[in-house]
Amino acid sequence: SEGVNGYTLTIDERNNQTETIAGTDIKLHAEFDGSLEKMVAAQNPFAWLGHVKQEEYTIGTMVAYDDAALESQIRNLSCLDPEKVVEPVNAKISEYVSGQGYSIEPEQEGTAVEAEKLTQAVTGAIENLQDHLSLEEADIYKKPTVLKDDASLAEQLDKMNKYAKMSVTYQFGDSTETLNGDQIHGWLIANADGSVSVDSSKVSEYVSEMAKAHNTSNKAKTLKTSYGSTIQVSGGTYGWKINQAAETEALAAIIASGESTTREPEYSQKGASRTGNDYGNTYVEINLTAQHLYFYVKGKLVVQSDFVSGNAAKGWSTPAGAYSITYKQRNATLKGQGYATPVSYWMPFNGGIGLHDANWRKTFGGTIYKTNGSHGCVNLPPAVAKTIYENISAGDPVLCYHLDGTESASTSGTKKDETAATTAAATT
Repeated sequence: SEGVNGYTLTIDERNNQTETIAGTDIKLHAEFDGSLEKMVAAQNPFAWLGHVKQEEYTIGTMVAYDDAALESQIRNLSCLDPEKVVEPVNAKISEYVSGQGYSIEPEQEGTAVEAEKLTQAVTGAIENLQDHLSLEEADIYKKPTVLKDDASLAEQLDKMNKYAKMSVTYQFGDSTETLNGDQIHGWLIANADGSVSVDSSKVSEYVSEMAKAHNTSNKAKTLKTSYGSTIQVSGGTYGWKINQAAETEALAAIIASGESTTREPEYSQKGASRTGNDYGNTYVEINLTAQHLYFYVKGKLVVQSDFVSGNAAKGWSTPAGAYSITYKQRNATLKGQGYATPVSYWMPFNGGIGLHDANWRKTFGGTIYKTNGSHGCVNLPPAVAKTIYENISAGDPVLCYHLDGTESASTSGTKKDETAATTAAATT
């Protein structure tokens, strides 16, 4: 009964916080059920002479309180206030740090409690007239479910660091581009089962951007013409072109392996050079305005000649642009609507348009093409076509362009004992 008078329960919480519940707030009072009286009445007052030791009896604390008032006091404790408590945080993989990779961030205990456990502990403490209740010792606080020494978390960390610390260096001639953890880390997906996967869409986006930066097939070519002027040759398909689907698949596999490497990307087509002009120094230069071409091999002029290109009056003009020899064939028959023409040297470079001999023509160059041109091909004197055929290979570039101020009305012809081919030393 004395314990009830002035009773206060002090609740010890984390961060050196305390709260109290006073007995008066819950109408705490002593309440006896006659247990002591029954024990005394059961004793034999004359038996004491036979006792050689003291006997002990235990009676449970007899207290009573207002249940609703206690419930209200517990409900209003700060350790249950959602605006004040801090929920526990599981251990996790840290954010990526450039040059270092990932680490494990330890769990955080927080200050949130299990409401039901709290009610039971407070009630028990009051019924036993305890003056202190430690929530820590009573195991009331919510616990993180993933700790810093979790085995699956450690395994996931190893995998993510393996990917983030690797690098893939791409070579583009004299220049390189390196893909490393600063980009790769944003592609990693940490799965719930502890595995790590790579976001294929991110890999695809990277390859697409790399193609935009390093493809040359869709870019104009700078050409110092044989006439001395420098021009831009636009159009056509010649140049380097990354096979994006194949490279995306290859890069995803490399990242999955976790092994650093140096490589060239997968190409669907290649140019002659990654240094300077992509067409290199072996190419056919075709001036559609002058109706004259030059063929260079390793920078040396092998042959130059007049030609006849597509008939402008009929809309068959030979397109300007940078192309490549698709293949070469001896003794081919060129077929189209209303014609089938046999040629000795066939070198297509733009679909059905190509270089070939035209033994049915006796003159070349000038303005013949405007009204009496071909179906789009570049008609050459037979000897010129033969020379080009014998020195050119599939994949070699063909640069077609127009150049103001170079048109000429003069033509050149062929005879049985001579050709229109003129060879000369290279002048570039």
